[in-house]
Amino acid sequence: MTGCNTNSQLSYTEVSKESLNKDIQSFFQSVKEENGVHLYFDNQNTAMFVYLNGSNVVQGEEAIYFTGFDVERVNETLNILYKSDKTSDYSNSSLEHELFYKVNVDKDYEEAKLFNNGNETHFGTISGNN
Repeated sequence: MTGCNTNSQLSYTEVSKESLNKDIQSFFQSVKEENGVHLYFDNQNTAMFVYLNGSNVVQGEEAIYFTGFDVERVNETLNILYKSDKTSDYSNSSLEHELFYKVNVDKDYEEAKLFNNGNETHFGTISGNN
């Protein structure tokens, strides 16, 4: 049935925190003090929101910043990929210490996996709606 495919495509876009609805903003605000990657499933809109947070810096330690983001489908698994680095230059305002992404999913996945710089890692906190 060529031309009748109404399935959405797997895609993502960077979004501003202000553009998120109140429930999602509230969840991300509740985990703001925790560095890591936080995930919110928006089942009402077939999307998920990813919060990359490296904004909490301990004096004397290096700050985390983010340099890349992508998503890929591998069979029944959704892989969320991001790149990060560290710096001791706290004053560099061009570095991204906090990013938000909306991932438009194209189907129901059995699992979501997270990769930082190519290495599998874990989500900090996961929440969502019905």
